[in-house]
Amino acid sequence: MARDVSVLPLGEGDLVFCDFDGTISVIDTGIAVIDALDLDEAWEVEHIWRRGEIDSMECLARQWEMVRLPPDDLYALIDSFSVHEDFARFRDLVAARGASLVVVSDGLDFYVDRLLGRLGYKTCPGELVLEPHGDCIPRFANHAVVTAEGVKIQFPHRTPICAQCGNCKLHHLFDLRPHFRRIIYVGDGHSDMCPAKYADVLFARSHLAEDAARRGISFHPFESFSDIISVLE
Repeated sequence: MARDVSVLPLGEGDLVFCDFDGTISVIDTGIAVIDALDLDEAWEVEHIWRRGEIDSMECLARQWEMVRLPPDDLYALIDSFSVHEDFARFRDLVAARGASLVVVSDGLDFYVDRLLGRLGYKTCPGELVLEPHGDCIPRFANHAVVTAEGVKIQFPHRTPICAQCGNCKLHHLFDLRPHFRRIIYVGDGHSDMCPAKYADVLFARSHLAEDAARRGISFHPFESFSDIISVLE
């Protein structure tokens, strides 16, 4: 059944779940690295994952094994990627209204942290969304260690309820829902579909919008955070 998408202004007791790749970042960061380095074999792995033949954990591990850059060169490449500058204005609205924000990504924490840092934000563990955390942005993501030998990935948020994703966004939603009056979800990708089904308000673009429309799930389409602000302010 399609949900009622009429929404009240953003306020206390609201929790915004926000995807990172393709939502805060202009394009998927992992894909941008693959393209920048012309890693055709990594694209082959991507297509295997999209066909459902491997999970995202195997996909990420195999792709990042192919990234053989010295750490400084990898950081410089990450720094060349764009983020949506109006995310800062959205985050300011969340803070001003006394709502909460958590970034959820099935990508890697090192580039989430670095790209948000370029907007002037520190990040902290996602669990801190339930506690005073100053001016940092809580985030859940897969953990990466960048070394001279390559990028080593760990999956601290893997759960038994999800056989596909290293960072189960649905688990975080179920875990945090009892503490908030309303869950607002913002995303663009296939990995957002599971949690999006259980959000009270959904903002969707790209693959997530296509999936939601196909399943009869009501949503607000958006292209920029300015579009979201116009609905919630």
